[in-house]
Amino acid sequence: MADRISTNKKSTVVEQSDQSLAEGAILNKYVAFCDVLGFSHAVENHFEATIRLYKEFQKRISDWPFPEKANISVYSDSILIVCDELPPLLYAVQSLWFATLTQDWLIRGGIAYGKYWEDRSNGNLFVVSDALVRAVRLETTVKMPGVVLSSEVEVPLAAWVARFHDGPFSAPLLHFDGLNVVNPFNPYWFASARMRVVKLRDQFPQHSAKYEWFLKMSDQVAAHEPLVPDSVIKELLAMGIIEDIREKRE
Repeated sequence: MADRISTNKKSTVVEQSDQSLAEGAILNKYVAFCDVLGFSHAVENHFEATIRLYKEFQKRISDWPFPEKANISVYSDSILIVCDELPPLLYAVQSLWFATLTQDWLIRGGIAYGKYWEDRSNGNLFVVSDALVRAVRLETTVKMPGVVLSSEVEVPLAAWVARFHDGPFSAPLLHFDGLNVVNPFNPYWFASARMRVVKLRDQFPQHSAKYEWFLKMSDQVAAHEPLVPDSVIKELLAMGIIEDIREKRE
């Protein structure tokens, strides 16, 4: 009888837990997972200097006006950003680019969309998310400094229209090298960002390939290349939202 009562109690707990999850605790969210490149090497070889830089980074992150809708968590050199909507998430990643580039750091990451469950209690954060799994997996495949969108993330046309209305420096996304990446630049932060990466390339020639990739992207931004998927350009042309870029250049 005692065993039967114990089993019944466990069944009740499981049923209550399942009911709680079924009532909306599991949501679909956009998840960005970013890694600060070279941070581990700096910690191992220049610990005190890295701590000083990290404190500056911590203050910048704390003071920066990140979108209220974006939930940001920092774990050493890994940054997790979670949001219900894509535009605030992209803006948060752009802000993260600014915060890291000012420290002469680059980031690499992935953005995915999917199921997300979390529990915050007693100062702890517990997360179960297939979107986070995909974002982490994507981050490990990205070899260059960029925050890349996963294939299941549907980009609204408005995100691309911003490129034509406000110019490449204000666009939240760039389509470069076959990838949709978060724009690391803004109208006030381009030349300085580029100079910092040139300095890093000269300082660490063994990693020149990743710096050259970033600089090539910046060259196309400076040249006001569309950096928008061809299929999107065709759609925007058909809708009359933009004019033919080639005709305007001629």
